[in-house]
Amino acid sequence: MLGAAPVWAACLLFAVSGYALLWLFSPLTTIMIAALTSIAVLSFVKPRLGAASALAALAALAANNMQNNLTSSNIVGMIIMCLCPLSLGFSLNLLFAQRQATATLRQRLDREHTARHLHDTISNDLAYMILRIDQASRSDCPADREQYQRQLTDLRAIAETALDHTHQVIRQLERTDKPDDRSRIVKTNNDDKTDRKIEQQRERLDGIIQSQRRRLGGLGFQGDDILGTFDHPLADDILDLLEGLLNELYANIAKHAAPHEWYAVTISFDRRHVIISASDVLKDEAVRLGLGSGLKRYRTVIESMSGTFDITDDSDNWNANITIPLSVTRR
Repeated sequence: MLGAAPVWAACLLFAVSGYALLWLFSPLTTIMIAALTSIAVLSFVKPRLGAASALAALAALAANNMQNNLTSSNIVGMIIMCLCPLSLGFSLNLLFAQRQATATLRQRLDREHTARHLHDTISNDLAYMILRIDQASRSDCPADREQYQRQLTDLRAIAETALDHTHQVIRQLERTDKPDDRSRIVKTNNDDKTDRKIEQQRERLDGIIQSQRRRLGGLGFQGDDILGTFDHPLADDILDLLEGLLNELYANIAKHAAPHEWYAVTISFDRRHVIISASDVLKDEAVRLGLGSGLKRYRTVIESMSGTFDITDDSDNWNANITIPLSVTRR
């Protein structure tokens, strides 16, 4: 924890003070303080070494006082004198270990969030661009220049979105990322009325659905997109998770479903859960795009919250039924 130098310094200080305790007839206060400080430092840095030093100090105190009549109260006093710095060092060691574990967990969660953000934004944006380019390469060049310009504008908008998401991830990795627009919307309306907050949250979800619907429409998809209503505001982490999951579900449809078949995505709410259902018809395996790892990440997150994540793939019919608890209970 503190490196090798403090350990050796404490050992040397303990050895010198212990030697003085053994051979000086009257223990000096300075020597006692040095010995007890050494025990505290050693028990913090190396708990086993600290325990051994406390036992050695107790033995030295007992040997130094053998010439006097040792009473039970004297023995108890010496034990307490050695236990106090030992307990202090142990407590600091446990506190430091707990803080390290918390920091490690926070870093792991940050990495997982960054990985999901990369997949849900940049990866899906680029995959959509590839799909649009593939679609254009299979079609005849539009005779109408305006239509051609409109296609280029759409591709440019997708590229700009991917670039913006890249900058967001870079800022997040550099730990200088400011809260994005979604966070600002929620934070600035925490004191607003409940119905206004619900309306804003629903507008955000509907905005994602409409944007993804337009993307799928550009690829030739048709389907149903249904967003239910909810009576209470969603927690920030639940809303963030739901937004990312919706983006991933629609991207999954674009990459793996047959454009000429019907798809359906529904989001409903009850008092305890968000219920998401999605269905489509898979296209030929040879032309599917992507690794399919995005939904696996969401499965891990949702199941860790005591939610359910069921996917069936029967006769090329793909179905997903997902429930997210509104009150998070981590496993």
